[in-house]
Amino acid sequence: MLSYTSHCLQALLGVASLPYRQYQAYSSPQAPLQVPQVPQAGPPITTLVSSCAGFSYPEVACIDRYGSLLQGEFERKVRNVLGDADTYISTNAPSEPTFSDLQNADFLVWNQSAAKAILGPNPHVDFMFSIEDCSHEAPVYVPTTNELYFSRLQQGFLPQLVINLNNDPPTLEEKLAQPPIYAATGARFRDGLLYLATIGGNESLAGYTFRPGLYTLDPITGKTQALLNNYYGYYFNAVDDLDIDHEGQIWFTDNDYGRPCQVNTYAPQINAATYRFNPKTGLVTMVDDTLLEPNGLTFSPDNKTVYLTDTGAGSAIIDPNIYPAPHIAYNSTRKGRTIYAYDVAPSRKALLNKRPVYLSMEYAPDGIKTSREGYLVSATGKGVVVLTDEGEPLVRVQTNFTVINIAFAGAERDELWAIGKGGVARIRWGLKGSYA
Repeated sequence: MLSYTSHCLQALLGVASLPYRQYQAYSSPQAPLQVPQVPQAGPPITTLVSSCAGFSYPEVACIDRYGSLLQGEFERKVRNVLGDADTYISTNAPSEPTFSDLQNADFLVWNQSAAKAILGPNPHVDFMFSIEDCSHEAPVYVPTTNELYFSRLQQGFLPQLVINLNNDPPTLEEKLAQPPIYAATGARFRDGLLYLATIGGNESLAGYTFRPGLYTLDPITGKTQALLNNYYGYYFNAVDDLDIDHEGQIWFTDNDYGRPCQVNTYAPQINAATYRFNPKTGLVTMVDDTLLEPNGLTFSPDNKTVYLTDTGAGSAIIDPNIYPAPHIAYNSTRKGRTIYAYDVAPSRKALLNKRPVYLSMEYAPDGIKTSREGYLVSATGKGVVVLTDEGEPLVRVQTNFTVINIAFAGAERDELWAIGKGGVARIRWGLKGSYA
């Protein structure tokens, strides 16, 4: 075989009459064989940002191929400021002339085929109220009164903020529960009651003692009741968010944020974790302790999956000897900007098969809900992101303030209210939340 190959080469080069040994020593006067260079194939250069069929531009802007290829030089400068971090649209991309159009968009569309049903025929983002420039949390819709409750995380502030949706335009007022609820951060409505997770802790405030835990509030009478305020004698650190499964069990997160938010006078006594509470028996059990700062929690519509957000990129000082506790320090390179999914065990007593599904493109994922269609909807930085149940981005809603938590509202649950630092917005679109 080797000899046959050598003779073929000789014939090609015009030296077939030379013996093999002579060919090995032969120096050809001809120029080396030139092989033409074929340019490497690559994705075609397209317009990065364009209009979406059926929607006005730039209010609704479609982004080509998830923005995965930016032409020329570009840079997204990191801004590690709690509540005011860098955003996707803060990226400087001078070679992409359409990128600046995103500054004027209300909706960024990553998946055009899914966006039509998500946005509906006439999507709108309305800035409804300017509120204190501090964190606001625990939005929850009360269908029996057509009101939206939420809270303010401010030292010593005890009323609940209530948006009356019976008025046009809606109005905002304060209501003081009896006894008061201090610093609620998570909420659900079930069987005529608000179920609230709180991070407020104080030995003596307005004549009351407060501990982080789980509470109910009757929106008709204004009366509250404590359900859970300790783990075998330990104070909880900051009971942040909750959801209620089909069996009535309350699953909730407990992180370290109460003291750095200046609403809890006690330093953490136990590690951050996620729990399951049975209000019928009083049993509380830990189901996960792997997240740095477990925060938002929601069930899938079929109750077979739990989604947890980890906001550990915002770290808290837990040393009780450091007083007052410094505010939360945010760093985008720190682990903890992720949504995780877990399977619920058949016994409904444990979580299995933890897997990450989404690394936030902005800030850290905080409050989270699932839509009736099974999409994940999460507050992330200056807006709200809609994801598939496997974490693929579909649509992003942009706001002019940092969104901390969200709630579906309205008779059909087709409005999403976004609550956060300094503002309240209403999103009207095609997506719908659960009636539960």
